[in-house]
Amino acid sequence: MYIIKNNLKQRVTIFENTVFAIFILVFLTAMVFSLFARAWLPAVEFAAFTLLGAVLLYLNNAPLVYVYDKEISIRKIFKKYSYQKKEVKSISFDSLKTKYEFLLPDRKFSIPVYYINAKKLIAELKTGDIYFTTQEGIAELKNYILKNASTESFLLLPNKNREADIFSSKIGGLPYWDLSMEYPLDADGKKMHLLCQLNFGDCKFENKILPKEGILQFFISSHDDIYGMSFDEPTLQKNWRIVFHKNVGESIRMEDIQKIVPAPDEITRTPILKSMALEFKKTLSYMHSDDYRMPTLVKSAVKEILNEDTEKSLYGLLGNEKENPFAKEIYDMVFEQNNYILGYPSFVQSDVREGMDTKDADYYDTSLLHLDSLCKEEAMCWGDMGCANFLINSEALKKLDFSKVYYTWDCT
Repeated sequence: MYIIKNNLKQRVTIFENTVFAIFILVFLTAMVFSLFARAWLPAVEFAAFTLLGAVLLYLNNAPLVYVYDKEISIRKIFKKYSYQKKEVKSISFDSLKTKYEFLLPDRKFSIPVYYINAKKLIAELKTGDIYFTTQEGIAELKNYILKNASTESFLLLPNKNREADIFSSKIGGLPYWDLSMEYPLDADGKKMHLLCQLNFGDCKFENKILPKEGILQFFISSHDDIYGMSFDEPTLQKNWRIVFHKNVGESIRMEDIQKIVPAPDEITRTPILKSMALEFKKTLSYMHSDDYRMPTLVKSAVKEILNEDTEKSLYGLLGNEKENPFAKEIYDMVFEQNNYILGYPSFVQSDVREGMDTKDADYYDTSLLHLDSLCKEEAMCWGDMGCANFLINSEALKKLDFSKVYYTWDCT
């Protein structure tokens, strides 16, 4: 058993108790002087006010709710009402977000949010969306996301210990190239430039999808206003290209590469601000807040945790961080501002898969590459601080089949 009562450390409580104490002291003093002056009627009146102050002070500090194993006992002034916990129909905030409002079969009562053990009771009842404003509720939601909407991924971080060469994993710069192959050209026959290169030999972490060696490259046209992307044919590698070199020839020289790539003055449009060597860091990727599957995930999470139905979005469920300080733990999980491979795609405006039929949307289940303008390295800028995504099917990636990749980027 535990009790719910006023928090004596709250400023409002200190102020109220101080006012009531002064109220009692003033009228008690007035009553004593009246008794000495034998003014009996005023003395009785001052005694009544002193008693009123004492009652107010008691009510402000006495337990409001007694919580038992299966029952709660609620005090209303001096009267108590008892209910089974399962009789609580719903819990919500009042309009000012200062009180929890409990709906019972025959009445409604409220508890200020700062009362001691108020959140503990809500966590026990698990009734309504209010549960996700508690530490316990957030912990359960985090575990649900971890179990049902997380996957292995790799951050692409700046490698400050290595100067980028033609074999490096990197943003921009000179690519590795097998000189026996034709260099990538855009739809107008002009040479494309390297956007990103990933040497899987640099990735020392065990993983289930990526090969242990080989170089994967992403090229884009520099003679296109939207960096090679096509709104009508996003999977057609016409002004962008993905190339995978299974075998890497160590004898290729930088001087040979410089002869076949476009000259710096030929690269007129590019999101790249500077070339940068990259290194892999193993991490977990969580389904992002803008993912087209997030509404379904929220609905299933609430059903499993609370056995209730909801049509609310993730933000509608958790509210902002001022209203719900625990929400930040979830928002940090589902909001991404890094360069990475594998994992869940993340967008600036909306998920491009929302407009597809279910079969096509489900096909693009993996981010082959995500590049973000908001990374601290400031190596690139996609339009007005946007990001780029290359989406692929996980099974196709295991087969190193890059023939059906969805290339898109968006910005604010």
